[in-house]
Amino acid sequence: MRRIGEPEKPIRMTYDGAEIVANDGEPMAVSLLGAGHAAVARSPKFHRPRGPACMRAACDGCLARVDGVPNVMTCRTPARDGAEIVTQNTLGTRDVDLLRVTDWFFPKGMNHHELFAGVVGVERIMQGFARRVAGLGKLPAQIEQSRTAERRSVDAFVIGSGPSGMCAAIALAEKSRRVEIVDDALELGGSLRALAPKSGAWREIEDDFRQMVNAGKISPRIRTTAAAIYGDDVLVIGQQGAEVISAKTTVIASGAHDGVLAFEGNDVPGVMSLRAALFVLSRGVLVGKKIALVSLSDDSTFADALTERAVELGIDVVTSRGLPVKVHGTSRARSVGVRDGKSSDRNAPKVRRLSCDAVVVDTPRAPAYELAEQAGSRIEHRPDGFFVVTDRGKIRDGFYAVGEVVGTRFDAKAMRAAARQIA
Repeated sequence: MRRIGEPEKPIRMTYDGAEIVANDGEPMAVSLLGAGHAAVARSPKFHRPRGPACMRAACDGCLARVDGVPNVMTCRTPARDGAEIVTQNTLGTRDVDLLRVTDWFFPKGMNHHELFAGVVGVERIMQGFARRVAGLGKLPAQIEQSRTAERRSVDAFVIGSGPSGMCAAIALAEKSRRVEIVDDALELGGSLRALAPKSGAWREIEDDFRQMVNAGKISPRIRTTAAAIYGDDVLVIGQQGAEVISAKTTVIASGAHDGVLAFEGNDVPGVMSLRAALFVLSRGVLVGKKIALVSLSDDSTFADALTERAVELGIDVVTSRGLPVKVHGTSRARSVGVRDGKSSDRNAPKVRRLSCDAVVVDTPRAPAYELAEQAGSRIEHRPDGFFVVTDRGKIRDGFYAVGEVVGTRFDAKAMRAAARQIA
């Protein structure tokens, strides 16, 4: 992993005491990848190396201690000059974690709750060891100051600033609604960030959205999470504290989670989702020089984007249509075995081994249905996950859902149409 060019706004941070150069404001996880650190965290219990895999705070591969605060999602934390990042949950060093021996001693797993249970004297020692093995970071270095909490009423509230959320905000603003939109990422755009540089209909959506923001018709906030829905209230957690927001109209555009496949080595550093790889690439960092793209998705939007960027940058991308079986490597992916087709049968076609330094997995995305379900939506299970069922976008009075969460295909025209319908 390396940077494509020099950072535009260079700053300096330290990682386990060593200085690294980063781009001001980029996700710290990108900074670490750009500095060549694929293995950032350690898994609880077995302490296997892990690295950023989703770039959207849905995995634990980027957890680190930042400025004395443990368990920080570095993919959601902006790089800043002088920041101190420290590997956590290790005994020894980042590269040589002595607690890794638990994986070697218990290759078939371990129930640490019952290990030496009932053995006088030994039990207490093993309990202390188990806590250390299964723990994450130590307590914060300082007591965090309490933050404010308040209740607010708003006109129209949109959750998620991906293309569907943008379209919903635009359509509502065109109806003279006063729109607030929130997103937990470091910048607006959701999956559009993975398609950078954008063109055509995607560019038009973003341009229209920016015009509405500049005109004061849409008020956006980043690093702000819609955490839960209670009745007609939305609990929102931001940098300043907590809010309970009651809106005349609430639109849920929470998008979709990247699909995760169960195969040996799926947590090895260098294995990530296709969208995550594109997010990193959009920040000017290559996830690998030779990438194995394993695809099971029928939507080629992101695969095509990776192929185009690979041609521009001279990256070697080997695309395989099939099921990944095993990733070889410990602290970094070295190759992946792929079985052609979608069959999980062990007697299926022969496994092909692809040499690589990064494995990018493209699977059907699963709707992020949780908030919509809390709002009262009926949930329907389909092969790709649980989908939100609405009446032409309506969940109930005052609550709507749009985009991938309701099964709308990742298509600019379809997203525009759905947004106009609810508006």
